[in-house]
Amino acid sequence: MLSKGQKWQYFKPRLSIFKNLPYPVFMKAKDLPANSSVIEHKHDWDQLIYAVSGLLEVSSSKGKHLIPTGQGIWIPANEYHSIATYNGAKLRSVHVEKGLIKQFNQDITVLKVDDLVRLLITRASQFPFEKTMGEKKCTYDNNDTIDQGLSVVQLRLLGVLVDQIAQLEKSLLYLPLSDDTLLSPILAWQHTHIDKHKSLEQWSVELGASSKTIARRFESKLGISFSRWKEQLKLHKAIQWLSEQRSVTDIALSLGYESLPAFIQMFKRHTGTTPGKFIKS
Repeated sequence: MLSKGQKWQYFKPRLSIFKNLPYPVFMKAKDLPANSSVIEHKHDWDQLIYAVSGLLEVSSSKGKHLIPTGQGIWIPANEYHSIATYNGAKLRSVHVEKGLIKQFNQDITVLKVDDLVRLLITRASQFPFEKTMGEKKCTYDNNDTIDQGLSVVQLRLLGVLVDQIAQLEKSLLYLPLSDDTLLSPILAWQHTHIDKHKSLEQWSVELGASSKTIARRFESKLGISFSRWKEQLKLHKAIQWLSEQRSVTDIALSLGYESLPAFIQMFKRHTGTTPGKFIKS
């Protein structure tokens, strides 16, 4: 939440002037200040957004995705999305011609970025893309020089980057959302009462639908169970609060956990590590 006096800043995507990508692989760097967002947009190519530092929240019609430092998210072509950060973040965007990477289909996917891909992104971000804007579009060939000014070595590295992105593992830092009339009041209430618990039976009485109907609606509309969705919500909020340097004990209590070990166990089950190690890494 913004404190009094803080304003939200909005930015347009810097490649919005292009209908098609200038080159098969195009790198962009962006530093976002605290309380800022890249407005909702789409493009005719695929994209990997990598968080160099800070915490990103990527929103789409399907839900919200958290991207902590060192992780990334795959955005397929023509998928509307926006990017926000509460505490500021540095990101790198790998824009990829549609069809070069087919492994992730048409789904927005949070990815566990490994050390090799991090190094490749860091190196490729230094290539002179900006200096060659407007020149002839490059192709992957064996010429000694490339039309847009990139060397053969640089072009090969971009090819390796594409290959390695395709091998990345998926992450579960995803919170599905829905505007379904039955689910909407449940999702909205849980967001504002994250430390409270209402059972399906309680919601059944309140909404006038059976608990089995509500449970089935979670599975059909969100793809996960009611209890799993609540855990995902708590995980998202925990990661956000960790990025704000709140203590693990304070976060556990604020999320409604009766004990610190119970919170740590949930967090480790979803991320593979403890809250303390997660934020340090």
